[in-house]
Amino acid sequence: MKSPPPPMRPGLAIRPNLLRWLPKTPSHAFDVTDRSRCADWQRKARKQFFACLGPFPQRVALRPKVLERKKLDGYTRTMLTINTAPGVEALCWLCVPDKPLEGSKPGPAMIATPGHGIGARDLLAMDAKGAARPEGQGYQKDYALQAVRLGYITLVVEPMGFGERRDHLTMTGKSGEAGCHAGFALATMLGTSLAAIRINDLCRALDHLQEVKGVDPERIGLMGISGGGQLTLWTSAVEPRFKAAIVSGYLNRVRDSIMGMHHCICNFIPGMANHFDMPDLAAMIAPRPLLIESGTLDPIFPIKATRAAVKTVRASYKVFGAEDRVEVDIFEGDHQWSGRKLEKFLAASL
Repeated sequence: MKSPPPPMRPGLAIRPNLLRWLPKTPSHAFDVTDRSRCADWQRKARKQFFACLGPFPQRVALRPKVLERKKLDGYTRTMLTINTAPGVEALCWLCVPDKPLEGSKPGPAMIATPGHGIGARDLLAMDAKGAARPEGQGYQKDYALQAVRLGYITLVVEPMGFGERRDHLTMTGKSGEAGCHAGFALATMLGTSLAAIRINDLCRALDHLQEVKGVDPERIGLMGISGGGQLTLWTSAVEPRFKAAIVSGYLNRVRDSIMGMHHCICNFIPGMANHFDMPDLAAMIAPRPLLIESGTLDPIFPIKATRAAVKTVRASYKVFGAEDRVEVDIFEGDHQWSGRKLEKFLAASL
């Protein structure tokens, strides 16, 4: 099939027109120079970010339900569901190492959420059907399992629209739409956003993990790559209970990445770019530890814009007196997980 010809008048295309609307400085950009004003800026910024996300679902009892439990090499993996909103169940995998980091004492733990692909199973050395495969394959490199191997109890959360949380026809490819598209469309019609639903899932997963035996509820971090990096950045910005965040293959500039080229519709909420750029969301995480990963050849999050964003993040953390809590891994590679600094970062942060 031949590609369609380019437009005769490129200036009439979508991006050259609408990107002109982007403000030079978003209304809630981090502009604080006095540490005493940081908390006030975060309070106002979070309020605006919640307004962009839309209403969050009503809280319900979690009612965890175990679906499967397996003893594997070095850890036990339990598949379960938790109720995160009225009529909504989230699918999770709880992985408990045989030798937790701090032995019998309550210790640190992680929540992991995946990027686009086959779903959460791709973080735990499984294929799309749940069959075992060799560890470390794919662009996500089983980063949840990496944390488990280091001794961290880890809960993996399947986002709505990924993996098992898609409609049957979407999973078979017969609907002609992606799971994110369906979730975005229905959430919009219901007056909220897919992002709000997914963030709520992670916050309720945190509620559950805080009650798990062996977990110190005050020492839980969040991590993800790509779409999981988005959810890690956005969720950590509004949920201070996450004590550390690992954002891989995502932190950049809005103009250069999600608005500058094709990206999944799940990256978008009304008005966000008028109020924030990505480094402003990172400033909402400060002074909590933040690890940023990015490949030099990442085609959808250009490295030049990532470097600029990192510089801005470091500057904001400096105002908080926490510049040493920003760790950066710029590695040679494309859109993929690195993990080179995972062990050291988690040991220092949790």
